[in-house]
Amino acid sequence: MTRVITFVLLAGALCAPSVLPSSAYADGGQSGPGADPQALEDTHFFPDFELGPIMVSGWNFKTLQEAVDAIGSDSEVKGRTAVLIDNVEESITVPAGKELSIDLYAHRLSGTAGKPAITVKSGAKLTIEGSVADSAVLFAPTPGTPALVIEPGASVVMESGSVKGAEGVTTPVVQNNGGTFVVLEGAKVEGEVLGGMDVHKHALSFVPEVPATCMVDGRPEYWHCDGCGLSFSDPEGRNTIRLDEQVIPHLGHLIGHVPAVEPTAQAEGNTEYWECDRCGLVFADAGLAQVIEKVDTVLPKLEAPAPAVPMQPTFPTAQQVVLAPLNLLPKTGDDSAIPVVIMGVIGGIAVVAGIVVKMRGKSK
Repeated sequence: MTRVITFVLLAGALCAPSVLPSSAYADGGQSGPGADPQALEDTHFFPDFELGPIMVSGWNFKTLQEAVDAIGSDSEVKGRTAVLIDNVEESITVPAGKELSIDLYAHRLSGTAGKPAITVKSGAKLTIEGSVADSAVLFAPTPGTPALVIEPGASVVMESGSVKGAEGVTTPVVQNNGGTFVVLEGAKVEGEVLGGMDVHKHALSFVPEVPATCMVDGRPEYWHCDGCGLSFSDPEGRNTIRLDEQVIPHLGHLIGHVPAVEPTAQAEGNTEYWECDRCGLVFADAGLAQVIEKVDTVLPKLEAPAPAVPMQPTFPTAQQVVLAPLNLLPKTGDDSAIPVVIMGVIGGIAVVAGIVVKMRGKSK
């Protein structure tokens, strides 16, 4: 029993850092517009710990402003979309030059103390999304205060969701002070827009998939609108995507090893090599550092040995017979013995000739 209690306490101690939030935000749960609502609610595993109502790529924030400030500036926060996982009552500012998205995700964002819910500074680019148009609302609850203020040079695109004020509020729900405010098909603005807005209907063109290779990532098919520059994962233009996040991971080589084979007179051989069954590349080494042509691995057939030629007997000529004895004479400078030798040779020839004649006579 003691061991069980000790194990439980140790496990709790190890798990505690993963659920305790930092002063600003804590890591936990799924994120993004594609996450399941129930999965987002399940990030609150322990009711005693408040993880915050905003999520960016898996990080939970206590306030939307903290999330907005972290996007693009905190190296640990890789995403660019702040997702509401609860209703939020807060007035935030999107700093000049910053580009990000806010996904209302079927929740409501309301301003506080007579302030706009969102103020977008000059040069900033904001995209507002809402997973369920009827319940994802940018809200202006106070008369005389809009839900959204767009400063000169700022850009806001309302992709989905809605902007509206409280019942009976007749003042503008959006105040565009010289920026760009584009409302896409499917989004709603229920109330007056001071400064005007552009209502955009997508003209989508299909972009085919780029398949992944062994070494290069691919990209899935998508639909692109040249009018607003947005890209979508569906032909209806409901789900926006960022192209730099659309990746089909490369496959890696599927390598087979081919051992060396010595050539013979009947067949070619080959050097040792490694070949990818997917892309057909051939490598000279197991580390796949040197790419070679397959033809360079071929060793040609060996040449067949030439047939042996039998030796034919040779006989000395008469000249060789005559001169042979002369070659045996010592080099003394004395030529007096030459006539004797010559006479001896002539005599030898006469004897040989006589023997030949006699043998011929017998043969007759």
